[in-house]
Amino acid sequence: MHNGKWGKFKRFCRQNQKALGIAAGALALVLICTAITVVAVRRHRAALEAEAAARVETATTAAPTTTTETTTIPETTTEAPTTTEPPKPVGTTKPVAPEETKPPKREPPKQTASVCLDVPYINQRAKYPTGCESVSAVMVMRYWGMNISPEYFIDNLLAKGSVPVRDSTGTYFGDDPRKVFLGNPYSELGWGCYAPVIVNAINKYIDHDKFEVNAVYGLSPDTLCKRYIDNGIPVLFWATADMEPAENGKTWYINGTSETFTWKRPMHCLVLVGYNDSGYFFNDPLQSKNFYYSKSSVTAAYNALGRQAVILQKAAPKPTDPPTTATTEPTTLPETTLPATTGGESTESAAAS
Repeated sequence: MHNGKWGKFKRFCRQNQKALGIAAGALALVLICTAITVVAVRRHRAALEAEAAARVETATTAAPTTTTETTTIPETTTEAPTTTEPPKPVGTTKPVAPEETKPPKREPPKQTASVCLDVPYINQRAKYPTGCESVSAVMVMRYWGMNISPEYFIDNLLAKGSVPVRDSTGTYFGDDPRKVFLGNPYSELGWGCYAPVIVNAINKYIDHDKFEVNAVYGLSPDTLCKRYIDNGIPVLFWATADMEPAENGKTWYINGTSETFTWKRPMHCLVLVGYNDSGYFFNDPLQSKNFYYSKSSVTAAYNALGRQAVILQKAAPKPTDPPTTATTEPTTLPETTLPATTGGESTESAAAS
């Protein structure tokens, strides 16, 4: 059986000798190509490793030179400083700015008042964004010992009207700020009012036997200080917010009239409480107590608002009734009608009268 299989195999080989030869040649060619490829890959890898080693060696050799160059950089920077921003430290965006290179921050010199009244202070920002006139009036009223709040003043004493509104033709109509407060002092959309409105409001509250209130016009700030501040009387003062230059706002027709009114902005009312040679001090409801402004800025803002102020002060003493003059009638009366006297001195006095 075994010999039979071997015989078949030999016959197969004789019959396919040519095909087997081709197959053997192909196999040998594949093995040769594989060997060549392996050698080439190994040589390429060795070349890469050698190149990497050469780079490391070059970098190591050049390191001292790089260090030497780095040490010369500060010298160049010192001799020729640049205006570019200094480098930022790693991990933060905050610029490096040595403290010694920054100029010291200079605060404006603090002003000291030559004369300054101690008037209670109220800030308007939180509750009364456009109520500077009412808040200033209450500060002055409290200075005179009156127990009143801005809310009471606004709700019960202050006359209020409408802000200017535009009709279908584009024309504005509104109330007169010399008679009423335009809008709502509790709202940022309120406007304001002028001195006569505050005079009328204060007059509703004060005891007229003890106090009097008046609007004054045309007096310079220096005159107000000499006439009132020097005598212990604070002044309600119309100017602009932060003493900014005034500008014209809207112009409208006053309701029910043919008269127009032009609003000055940013209108503000505050309390003049003191002064020195260079400026004036105010209880400014938008700023703080005893806040300083220069003379030039105050005068310009005050002039732009019509040089108007309000004075609340103690009432002038009323003149006493003139003494009654004696008539001739008592002298014609019988002596029995004269009051009884006890002593010669009293009797002489009665007779002399």
